[in-house]
Formats: sequence, structure tokens, C-alpha cells
Amino acid sequence: MAPAEAARFSQAWNALQARFVDTPKGVVLQADQLVRELMLKRGYPMEDFERRAADTSVDHPTVVEHYRAAQTIAARDERGEADTEELRKAVVHYRVLLDEMLEVREAKQEVLSARQMPVHA
Repeated sequence: MAPAEAARFSQAWNALQARFVDTPKGVVLQADQLVRELMLKRGYPMEDFERRAADTSVDHPTVVEHYRAAQTIAARDERGEADTEELRKAVVHYRVLLDEMLEVREAKQEVLSARQMPVHA
């Protein structure tokens, strides 16, 4: 993914998180839509949840459970059954998935590794 595209998703996520403080109800749906858009850009099929989860687990096995948990809470939210704490948890789950898809963890690790490399004179 091009850096500009990744930056756009990161900025959209930051704006979404800021809105959560004032209006948590609509944010879970927006987070789901943003993650779905990112998955589509990354080439994942978007026909149905189980297929998305299975496809995601191939490249990102550690986050598929986050995706499943977020989807469960999103469905509860659609039925008006999720409380604010559940909505917060869903946003956290989506954040983990978004970071993984944007390869934020790997980028952070590369920076840390570069800092720890000995410098030879």
C-alpha cells in the first residue's frame, strides 16, 4: 500500500477515535466500514464475514479473533444491545486489525531495530 494511502486510513482512524468520546454509538459502524474499505484495498474478498475472517487469518492469524469479536459487538450495536464499554472494546478490536493491515507494528519494530543497531565508526 502506498504511504499516502496508508496515511489517509490512519488519519481517518484518528478522526473516528476522536468522535468516539462524544458519540460512541455511530463509531463502531464507521470503524467497521473503514476496516472493510482497507481490507478491500488490500485485496480481501468482502462477500461475507466468514470468508473475510478466513482470508484475514491467512496473512494475519493473530488478529482474526479481534475481527470476530468486533463483528459480534457491531451486530449487537445494530440491534441496540451494546453498551458503551462494549463499543469501546469493538473500537479497540478494529484498531488492532487496522494496525495489522497497515503493518504499523512492523514499521514500529523496524524503527526500534534501527535504533538498537550498533553504530560502527
